[in-house]
Parts: sequence; structure tokens; C-alpha cells
Amino acid sequence: MRNPYTVGRWLRGPDHYGREQLLEYLINAEDPAIWVVGTRRMGKTSMLRQLEWLLTGQEGASAVPLFWDLQGSETKDDFDYELFLAVEDEMPRFQAYGVDVSALYNQDAIQILRTLQRALRAHGKHLLLLIDEAEAWISLARNDYQALARLRKAFQNGGMRTIMTSTKLLMQLNDLTRNWLTSPFLFGFTLVNLWNLEPEASVSLVLQEQSNTPVNVERERVDEILRHSHRHPYLVQTLCYRLFEEKQGRGSLREIREEDLRADHLLAGFFEVDFKCLAPTERQILLTVARQGVISEEELVAKTDNESIDQISMYVHGMNNLGYLQRVYSRADGTAAPPSHDEFPRWTIGNEFLRRWMLENYQELAQTLYSDVSDYGVETLLEMGRKVELDYLQHEIPELQGRLESLLAAYSGHADQTPPEVLQEIQELRRELEKASAQLRNLAE
Repeated sequence: MRNPYTVGRWLRGPDHYGREQLLEYLINAEDPAIWVVGTRRMGKTSMLRQLEWLLTGQEGASAVPLFWDLQGSETKDDFDYELFLAVEDEMPRFQAYGVDVSALYNQDAIQILRTLQRALRAHGKHLLLLIDEAEAWISLARNDYQALARLRKAFQNGGMRTIMTSTKLLMQLNDLTRNWLTSPFLFGFTLVNLWNLEPEASVSLVLQEQSNTPVNVERERVDEILRHSHRHPYLVQTLCYRLFEEKQGRGSLREIREEDLRADHLLAGFFEVDFKCLAPTERQILLTVARQGVISEEELVAKTDNESIDQISMYVHGMNNLGYLQRVYSRADGTAAPPSHDEFPRWTIGNEFLRRWMLENYQELAQTLYSDVSDYGVETLLEMGRKVELDYLQHEIPELQGRLESLLAAYSGHADQTPPEVLQEIQELRRELEKASAQLRNLAE
């Protein structure tokens, strides 16, 4: 039996776990342009590929997806050619709508996009452009800002929707385009954070429940894996890959050893990139949390020489959304407590791998507080993201409550006759409602 855990490549279809709520939002959102930001190996490419897979398999879908990988592109000619190759790779998909793909060769990106839009519009469809590795826009902003401005206009002019993914490094665009006559580049995008996997999806991933060869894992071991990885999909896969062993034709996971929680050179490289994506204040916060182990926001204010707890709260909330930090709760007497709005949150490093890497490299990291990402850019986008998140939750919670109340009313008085699948849906709605309500409380704090 081969090791079923996948490390180092994107996943889609049955190999892709979780993100259902996010995927549904991205498919149905009315926003013309969305920026999904996440750390390295958080599953950004897999999410885009899963969107593509879902839409191409969905009969009657109004959106026709096109995956455009920008990695390695620097000049306008690079971007034009890579977009042509992206269309050529999916030639049958666009030929079905009358597009002469070979005629797109040597055309610039704007012309290609307009050709696709016209062809799809004639069939009552629209283009969904899925852009990966969007950090490449930084090079274009430096080399040919006018070409970037024209592309931004194309993204927002209607006729198509755009979803792009990147790390926080893309925030440099706001500084590079701050002097545009119009608003900076990223101001036209709705910000969405790509965070850790949902608890249920993380358990399913460990057990490989969607594969033909599920893995036998004790519940205590599952909990231990999720605690160390904090449900980061790449870390879950990495740790399970290290623990996997075959016994009598069935897969299982052995006990966790000290060396299993160390970052190898590949993982250390990802952490280094993630650290470089942080603004100076964020780096100072992360280093302080690493040194202290667990710390409150009030203590962070004192130890980072920051005068504003509101500013610290904004930063740590954003870092929590991206998995750099995680909340732990304690009562007034210092004892641990389950998450509840009755306890006050403290903060610790987002996962065990990152914590160990931070401590091992602390002295070197402490000397690199300069960043290409500015505090100004981070604060601007955090405020934008907070508004988007508040708006989403304020619409989502009443909808979840309405669905739950409808199900409860439908089976009121004869609960013993409620089908098992309906009971499961009720439980899932309650969990989603509790999670959304907790998120709303955290934003309001």
C-alpha cells in the first residue's frame, strides 16, 4: 500500500478536502474581483484548481473558468504569452464557444480577454479568471505600470469575474501604485483570507476518508496531529506522511516523535518566505509571541512599545486569520479554558512546526525587522478585510438561523421521526452558526 498523503503538489476532486463554504462563496459572489490571500502551502493553488474542477463538472454553470499561472512572469510580453498558453491548454473548452485559439497567438492579454468575453457572452456565459501566484504583478508594476493599470481596468469593467491568490507580499502593490490618479491596484479587490481547514475536513484528511484506502488512526492520535499542525493542510499532510506505516495491508499512523515536528529545509524555506511577507510591526509581534510562548494583547502592547491596544488587536486578528498566530483561552486564575466569550484570549504561535523554527532561528530573525511590506499597507488592507468579514457574517448568521429554524419547525412534535440526514444537517447548521457567531464577537471586540 502506497503512502496516501500528498506533499508538494496541488490537489482537486476527491483528493481535495474541505473549503466547501469558501468555494461556494467564490462561485456565487457578485464581487467582480476577489483577492484570496494565504501563507505558503496553505492550499491556494489547490483551491483555484478545485474551483475549476467544480465548474467544469457543473452542468449549466454560467461561469467558464480559466486558470492563469503568473509564476515567473516579469514583463508585459511574459504575461501576454502565459495567458495565451493558459487558453491553449484548455483549447476544447473555449473552442466549444467558437474561439479560434490559434488566432490569439501574439495578442496582448487585454485583447485575449476581450475575445474570450465576447465569445462567452454570445452563449450567455461569463469568464471566471483564476489567477495564481499574483505576486508577479509587483514586477509589472515596476517595469510597466501602465500595462498593469489597463489590466486592472479589464478586471473591473464587467463581462468577467477575477479571483487571484497570493501571499501578503502582494501588499507592496498598494505602495507602488499609491500615486495612481485612480485608487491603488488592490483597492478594487475584495479581500478574503485563506485560513486553516475546518475541523471536520481536517479529521477526514487525516483518516483519508475520501480515498479508496482509508487509514486507521486512533482518535487521540488524530487530535494530536491537528493540535501540532493547527489544521494547516500542508502540515497535516506532512506530519501524516512522516507517520504513515503499513500493517497487514492496512495503513496506520505511528506515534509522534520529537524529530517529526522539526521543519526540514523545504518547510524552513516556506516559513522564511512567510516571515518576509510580514510588515515590521507584525514581525515584532510574532517574535515577541515566540519568545513569551503565550501572551495577552495587553502584554503585547507593553513589550512591543505600541501605545494602541486597538492597533495590536487589529494586527493579531489578521495574523490569526492567516495562521501565524492562534488563540488560546484562560480564565482569570490562569487555568486553561475552552473557547468562550466569557474568557479572555491570549495568543501563541500558529503551529508547533513554526514555533520550533522561530525559536531555532530567533537571533537571525530578530535582526531582520526591515520589510518590503509596509505597516501602512497592512493596516489599510486589514481594515478593508474586517469590513468585508463583518458584512459577510452579518448576512450569513441570519441565513443560518433561518435554515435551522425551518428544519426544527418542520419536525417539531415528532423528533423521533426525523431522518438521520436531517439530524446531521441540524447539527452541522448549529456548528456553523456557533462558529460564525464567535467570529462576529471576535471582530466586535
